[in-house]
Formats: sequence, structure tokens, C-alpha cells
Amino acid sequence: MRNSELHKLLIKLNLEKTVFFRNEQNNSYGFNFHPDVLNKIKRICPDAVYVFNSQPLLLFFDLTNSYDSNKESEIHKKVWSFDNSPIVFILKDNDISIYNALNYIKSNDGKSGYLEKIEISEEERDGKFSFWNLQSGETWTWFQNEYLNKKNENQKRVNQRLFQNIKDVRNYLTDKTKSNCLDEKSANSLILRLIFIRYLIDRGIKIDEKYISGQKINEKRKNFTLLISEPVRLNQLFEKLNENFNGVLFKERDIQLNQVQANYLANVFKGELEQQGSLFDGYFFEVFDFSIIPVEVISGIYESLINEETKNATSAVYTPSFLVDYILTDTVDKFLNENKVSESKIFEIAVGSGIFLVQSLRRMIEKEIELNGDSNKKEFSNKIREIAKNNLFGIDINEEALKVTCFSIYIALMDYQQPKDIDKYPFPNLLGTNLFKANFFDTLHDFNTVIKNNPPKFILGNPPWKSKKEDVVHVKWLKDNRKTVGRFEIAQSFLLRTKDFMSDETQSALIVTSTVFYNISDTTKKFKDEFLTTFCIEKFFDLSPVRRLIFEKKNSPASIVYYRLSKNDDYQSHVIKHQSIKYNRFIKYFKMLIIEKFDKKDLLQKYFLDNDWMFKIALYGGILDYNFIKRLFDKNQKVSRFIAKNKAKKGLGVIKISEKSKTEPKYYPEYIGRSVIENEEVKLYYTPLSDNKLNSDNVYFIRGRKKELFDNSKILLKEQCIDETYVSASFHDYDSIYVNGVSGISFNDKNLTKFLYSYFISDVITYILYMSSCSWGVGTRPAIRFQDEFLGFPFADAELKIRNTLVGYVDEFISTFKEYYGKPIRMQNPPINKSSLFSINQIINQLYEIKDYEKDLVDYTLNVSRYQFQQSKQYLVTSFNDSDHRNQKQVLEGYADVYIKEFEEIYYDEFVKVEIFPMRHFIAMNFIITDKKPKEKIFYIKNSNEKDVLERLANNLSIEKITDTNDPSKNLYIQKDIKGFESDSFYIIKPNEYKCWHRAMAWYDVAEFKQAIQEAELKRLNNISAND
Repeated sequence: MRNSELHKLLIKLNLEKTVFFRNEQNNSYGFNFHPDVLNKIKRICPDAVYVFNSQPLLLFFDLTNSYDSNKESEIHKKVWSFDNSPIVFILKDNDISIYNALNYIKSNDGKSGYLEKIEISEEERDGKFSFWNLQSGETWTWFQNEYLNKKNENQKRVNQRLFQNIKDVRNYLTDKTKSNCLDEKSANSLILRLIFIRYLIDRGIKIDEKYISGQKINEKRKNFTLLISEPVRLNQLFEKLNENFNGVLFKERDIQLNQVQANYLANVFKGELEQQGSLFDGYFFEVFDFSIIPVEVISGIYESLINEETKNATSAVYTPSFLVDYILTDTVDKFLNENKVSESKIFEIAVGSGIFLVQSLRRMIEKEIELNGDSNKKEFSNKIREIAKNNLFGIDINEEALKVTCFSIYIALMDYQQPKDIDKYPFPNLLGTNLFKANFFDTLHDFNTVIKNNPPKFILGNPPWKSKKEDVVHVKWLKDNRKTVGRFEIAQSFLLRTKDFMSDETQSALIVTSTVFYNISDTTKKFKDEFLTTFCIEKFFDLSPVRRLIFEKKNSPASIVYYRLSKNDDYQSHVIKHQSIKYNRFIKYFKMLIIEKFDKKDLLQKYFLDNDWMFKIALYGGILDYNFIKRLFDKNQKVSRFIAKNKAKKGLGVIKISEKSKTEPKYYPEYIGRSVIENEEVKLYYTPLSDNKLNSDNVYFIRGRKKELFDNSKILLKEQCIDETYVSASFHDYDSIYVNGVSGISFNDKNLTKFLYSYFISDVITYILYMSSCSWGVGTRPAIRFQDEFLGFPFADAELKIRNTLVGYVDEFISTFKEYYGKPIRMQNPPINKSSLFSINQIINQLYEIKDYEKDLVDYTLNVSRYQFQQSKQYLVTSFNDSDHRNQKQVLEGYADVYIKEFEEIYYDEFVKVEIFPMRHFIAMNFIITDKKPKEKIFYIKNSNEKDVLERLANNLSIEKITDTNDPSKNLYIQKDIKGFESDSFYIIKPNEYKCWHRAMAWYDVAEFKQAIQEAELKRLNNISAND
């Protein structure tokens, strides 16, 4: 291998020590892949694999000594069906080709196909796919920009092609313009049957040879195609399979195809074979390899067959497999490994396609093989059927979902059978005994007794995300049990109802819409109080910032909540492991959950019970933010008290007539002649007078509000944030009417209005609103509620002299806007008087007694956190820019300055000097403790390579150690920092990203170093004491 062409390529890319090579003797790879992934990699058989965060991102195939065009063709098909490795290298005698493995292109003749080739020079290749570019993510940014974003309309991944093909077939069969069209239920049932038979064929499962004969997969595919064209024999096979599969999916026998329909379906599948005249080039069944496409794709197949009306009625959100893997790793895998058992009772609520049950079964079977082996095929077959029968339970209101679940379980069992013969072993009956068609809130249904007699170890699922006031069973349960949930939100009810099936040993893990914990309505507060005192949250994994990337067809924020019953009052001292994920290069296209160090926190559950804003602090802040925000709220009254005391006019704007209006509008003649401000006309900082004036025809409103609300100069506050980034606070110097969605505050004393306005435009109030708003940075619309949030921030009042000073600065600030809007010709955006705004911020910081480190927390929120949920603005989070606040030199020295000040206080008779190593892919700082005062405390070490820098920092540091493939916690680009100590120094290494070196991060990093030093000193003193 060392002299092979593959090895030479890997040396060029500096990957020879990073990839995992295939061991030809046992077809293994030396990496602890998930068994399901490993089995598929073994089928694909790459010669080497590059792994990042446990995912095989690059596959290398060396065909230099054994080139076979058919073998290469199979590689293209298989890796596309695999859908886990975006890039493939194929080495031939005189060529190294690179392919986009997420896009398969059919040839013009319809007989063959290939992956999309990546056309780059050798020099570009060696740069784009070099070790550091792969580790830092630069490779994937380039790949996304050049091959995924630009061509997204023309390319489809394997699951997208599959779902589209299925939809096209369904549309054909249900086309009412054609004779003998099928109803939707029959069409769905027929398509599922054909797809599942293909699953059986591709996975080598033996089917009665009377219907599908052949020794090889391709022969069986051919005969299956012929069978489809014979409707009578096809129905006979359905009857046979109905016996094998206990009436699941094949039970209805009244699906009658005419010959035209049968020929159409046969032609769709005929693309699998290289036959002349195939016109079905849009179908990819000849490429789909169902031995590699995961059976969990059934959830997507099922979803593609359900019409929008049914989806909306059931509020179903189908669960991505990578989220399921994440949950099961934390629950079922952990339990099986720690207890060395192969069984664990699972109750999946709202099963959908049963992905939790199917994947749990696979894990239990893998564990059974590990513990007891599978050499005795008959005993093993009986055992895994017992595992399925004794441990898998589920409920759904949709009977078709339960059938798909049951069939998926059967296929999973067959995957482990030897021989794979459906006539050899009977499947366990699950429908009605383990899988129940029922409403989860029906307390009289038989499933209640079954589940309580089989107490689950884990309750898992992804319950519906919707208000369910029309669900009479749900509403009755709420009333009977005196439960309070916000707006009849069914996810909240699911969380509370699980208690009925939990023992002290049960752990639940549900995917729910995040709003059930962020919403601050009175009813949601009551729900949170009950939930947080009934259960202990083991872990809260917040996916809200990447809501647009997790569920492809649902834009709602999601979280995974793991919880167990609270014993007595132990929720008071319980610590929640809070984790979150922010936008990164890997989540969008590779669905890779990379949790950075700062997004992992241990926080007391009591904090969440006592503070409505705690979930938001945990998501975007840390313990320093918690202390800061709590101090502000504890020390100051809410601004609403100041507003009430000074008799301000405040409220929402008028409600105009709309098509949805059911209330009779009223006539408001007093508004005739006044300007009206529409929602979109509210500008950042200052809104000029609108030319849009009301006349007698358009002063009819559903709600006209009180006239005095619109008199005088006012502060306009719009619910919707501007560009998802800025608080929509705007000064308006006129008596205009404004519409609903906009709120206003005004005082008879214009100076009081300006005084309060200075707070709304300040950095610290923006920080408070971002850190306490239930929607901004979380919800589908980054909105700020008027009464609860705009009027709920802590208010530090000022004496008259300071008030007048602030009013003066406000006058200076808004005069710039008045001048701008007064010009007939003007620039696109108004100038901002930064000097006046700076002065306003200085005074307000003094009023709130803001400390230096708290200023850094505010700055981090304004310049990092509020962009972390915005995909288009990630450059503001990661990239340095010498022309603004992201100037690298200033940022790095500001970070280092915190260390110098803090550690010179500890080592009061010594000094700290900082060596900074600015490399392309990472930055390192070395903090040296010395008894001599340095001429310069900060100096830069340049012209070093990565290896030299690491050796200078510590003798035992290497590139391999800081980019560990097996342990993500030791990988610089996942962990986001590597720290260490030497005899007279300590060091930190972080990626070359702005957010990592922000001054606010220095306070957290310094605290870690201090703690480590204190622990080391305590250990030293204990050792001395022990030796004495």
C-alpha cells in the first residue's frame, strides 16, 4: 500500500495519517462506525475513508491495478444511494477523478449514468482537499458554493429522486382523466407494496420463486419487472406476501390494474435494465440500491404519499434519521452498553413511520450478536423475534403509519436472517398487540393497560406540533386532569401525559417545538411550572437557531428534551445538561450535528423554574450572562412602571379591514387628514412623515383605538425586527396614525419621550431584549412582544440633569435623520450619528453600572449571537475584517489583555507576556509567566508552520493530537479550543474565527484556566500533607 498510487495521493494531500484504510483480510476499517454505516461501507468497499465527526466524508477507490468499467459503474450507483459521503476519489491507471457523490446524472441514452465530475486542476485538487482545508471546513464551503448551491435546482440527492419518482407514479395512477384511475388510498398502497418488494429483492431476501426467480439480484429485478406487467399474477404474489407479513400492507385485495397501468409501472421499473427504447429517463429505479438506501427512508416515502390535507390534519412532522441516531446514542445505546444487555422496552408515541422503533431494534440485535453471537441461526432468529415482540411498542392515530412501522420492523428482522427466506421463519404479530391505532389521550383504550404492564425503559418520539383545540379527546383529557397548556398546544400535553407511563427507571426523549418552553404567556408559564416540578430534565438540546435546516418542510424551531420523573423535590438541585447547535458549514448539506464547546452548559434546573428568560440565556449566553441579566432584573423595576407613573399613552395601532375580518368596522372621522404609517414604513431609529393621508373613505377600522394614542411625538415599536437583526425602535415627530403590528409610546412632555427613546436604541437594552425575547433568534418570526418584552425590560432611571443630557444627545442623533429625509435627492441609507449614539451608550451603561466584562458580553451578543441563526450573515460571526470591529489585531490583543490583567492580579510579583501565532487555519497564544517585566507584553511570532508552532508550545503536541478523528472532544474544529500547561507557561489554540477570539470568550477561558490552576495547587498541597 505504501507505494500505491492511492498512498502517493494521500501524501500529497497530507492525509496519509488521517484516513482509515480497508483491511483486505476481514474487510474492516479500524474506525468505530455505527454498525449500520459500517455494513453499508463494507458493501461499497472503498479502499480508504476520511472521517470527520464520525461521518465518512471522503471515499477513495483505487482501481489502478484492476480497472473494470462495470465495477466503476457500480461504485457510482452505490455511493449515490449511500448519501453519506459527499466526495469520491476514483484512481485509475492514468487518471485521478473526483466526483460529487450527491448528484447522479443519467446518460442521454438512458442506459447508464455517472456521478457529477468535479473538474479541477491537480494543483487546485491538492489545495482544496488538503488536510487543513478539510479540517477547517474551507473545502466544504467551496463545495457547497460551487456544486451544491449553484446547481441546486438541477440536482437531486437519492432520497429526493426517490420521493419525486414515487410522487410522479402516484399522480399517474390517480389521474382522473385516465380510465380506471385509482383512488389515493389504493395508489398509495400499491406503490408501497412495489417499493417494499424491491427492498426485499435488493436486500437478498428470498421470495417465492414461482413469482420472482433468479440467482442474482439483477435477474430477480428483471423478473419482478415482468411480473408487474401481469396484474393477475402480481395480485397472487400480494396474497402470498399477505400471509408472510401478517396482513400488513398486502391485506387489501381489491386493487385492480388494467394492462395500460401495469405496463406503465413495469416500464418505470424497467429502467433498471439496459434495454432499448426506454423513455423513462426521469426515473432512477435502475440506480436505486435498496441494500444501501436505509430502510428509514420509508418515513420519507410514507410522507411523499400523504397529501397536504392529511399532513395538516395530523400535524405530522417526520423525523430526520440523523436526529434519531443522536437520540438513540444518548438513550438506548448507552443503556445497552452500560448494562451489557440486548433488550430495552421502547414506547414510541406518534410513531409515524416507526423510525425510533426500527432503529432501536437494530441496536438491540447488534448488541445481541456482540453478547451472544449468531452462529446458531435458528436460535438467533427466534431470539431477535422475541426482542421485537417483547420490547417494541407504539401508538399512532393513523392506521397506515402503523402498517409502515410494522413492515419496517419485519424488514429489519430479515436483514439479520440467514437464510433470508420469508417462508422460513414466521414474523411476530404486532398490530393491535404492540402497535395501536389510538389517540394518545384516550385513557380507556387497551394500549394503556398494555404499556403499564410493560413499563418502558424509554419513551421516544416526535409528537405533533400544533394547537389541537378541535381534538375532543385531547381537550377532554386536559379538562379531566386539570391541565393547563398554551393555546391547546398538543406537544405540551404529550410531555405531561408521558408521566402516566413512566416509572422511576423510565427516561423520555421527545422532539418538540421549542416554543413550548420559550413562550411567555400565562398558560405556558403554568405548563412550564408543572413540567419543571414534575420532571428532572436530563438534557435539553436546542435546535432553534438551525430551524430552517433540520426539518426540510417545516420552519418551526425544535428542541429535544430528555427527562425523568423527579423524586420528591430533587428538581430543585438537579443540573440540566443544556446543549445547542448554531449554523455551521456541515449542518445544511451533511446534516452533521457539531456541538461546539461554548454550546455545552451545565445549569441548575431551578434557574429555568425561577426565570422565564433562562432558556434564551442558555441558548445564546452562559453563566456570566445569567448573573448579569439576573442582577439587572433584580435591581431595577420594569420600564412599564416608569411609563405608568408618568402617564404615558401606549398601545397597539389601528386594525384595518381585511378579508378575514368578522367584526363590523367602525367609522373614525377624527382621523381624516392624518398621515398613516404602514408596518413596512417604520424605519430604523427615525420614521419621517408619510405622504399617505387618510380620507373619509378609508377611516373605517375594526379597532380604531383612542385618538390620544396618536397625538404628540412618539416612539414607534414594531413587533418584527428589522432584517432579523435590529430592534425596531423609531422616533416619530408627528401625530400620525399607525397600524396593528406597530405599537407606540408618547408623553405629553416631549423630552420624556426622547429620554425613554434613548434607552430603546442603547446597546444594553438591545442585549436585554435579545436575551429575554421568546421569539427573536428562536421563532419563525423574530418578533418582540410589546407588553411583555418591550415594556418588560429593567429600567434604571436617571436624575434630571442626566435626563437632560440624554435628551440633548437624542436631539443631535435624530437631527441627522431629519436633515437626510428633508432632502429631495438623497443616498440609499441615512447616515448615523455614531458619536451621539456612543455618548448615549456611555451614559446608560453608567446608569446600569455595567462592568467591563459585562460590556464584553453585550458586545458579543450584538456582534456574534444575534447573527448565529442567520445563514446569510455567518461571515460576521467567523471572518475577521480589518476595516471594522473584527480587525484581527485589535480582537486578538483585546482577548490577550484579559489574561494579562487577570493573571497579573494572581501573580502580583510576576508578569505575563503573550506570544501570538496567527496561522491560516488556527491561532495560538502562549502565556508566559516571568519575573522580569517585558518591554512588550504582547508580541507576534510569524513565519512558522503548524508543526513548528505546536512544538514550541509543548513537546507532546502534534497536528494529529489537535485534530483527533476518533475523539471529537479533542478535535480543534469541533471543540473550538485546545488548552494545555507547561512548567512556566500555558497555551490555548483556537480556529482562525472571529467569534472564538472575541474578548467575551476570554473571560470564560480565563475562568477555566484559573479553576485548573486552583485544582492543581489543591492537589499539590494534599500530596504534601499526605507525605507528612
